[in-house]
Amino acid sequence: MNQSLVAFMARSEVPAANLGLGCYEGADAQLIRDPAGAGLVSGFIDGSTQGCGLLLACQGEAADLPAGLANCQPFARELMGTVHLFAMQGELQGLEDSRAFPTGVYTPIGDASAERAFCVLMSRMRVLWLEDTPLPEVRLAVVSDFAARMRPLGLANFIYADSELLFVHGHQQAGDPDRSGLFLGRSEGGIRVSGQALDRGDWQGLEPGEVLMIKGAEVLERCAPFKLWSQLVD
Repeated sequence: MNQSLVAFMARSEVPAANLGLGCYEGADAQLIRDPAGAGLVSGFIDGSTQGCGLLLACQGEAADLPAGLANCQPFARELMGTVHLFAMQGELQGLEDSRAFPTGVYTPIGDASAERAFCVLMSRMRVLWLEDTPLPEVRLAVVSDFAARMRPLGLANFIYADSELLFVHGHQQAGDPDRSGLFLGRSEGGIRVSGQALDRGDWQGLEPGEVLMIKGAEVLERCAPFKLWSQLVD
């Protein structure tokens, strides 16, 4: 993970304003968020002796949002005794319309549209989880529908984890709608997902708008991009 972070930061065109890390242990997750870029993330990785089966790391840019813990990804919310994590690249417009994008019991803490988008997703997921742990294919359907609703609002490359499954949505590269927004890499029996190909490994770009459902080192399902009926042109 340290090698991936070093490679990612080296490829960044602007200085990082913050770094964040979410490391799962069962249904819970340890968050290390460093809005000041003080080396907390790299220090945690260097000092950690415990393995982690599912880990999210995020780098924010200085011009994105006001500095502060509330705007530092990944964002976390609890649902039925499980920590859910979310990270997104992009800025979305129109999420303030609570009729179209209700957040339910989840309230954003900071100013990031990514956090509001996460609250919208969690509000929809909560309906599923209130009865019992929903089937993976049902969760994928909700995430894919959510992704289709986010794409018209702006750049929406996101990663969402519910401790068991990882969902990734590769929208597009900023300023280049024909290029994939996320890349999938395999190494040493694991899977890595990144906004950039970090090394010379076997990295493949997701189809723009595609949603992947991942468990451990296996891609369980790929959902091709689709448009909602309200987005279709007569």
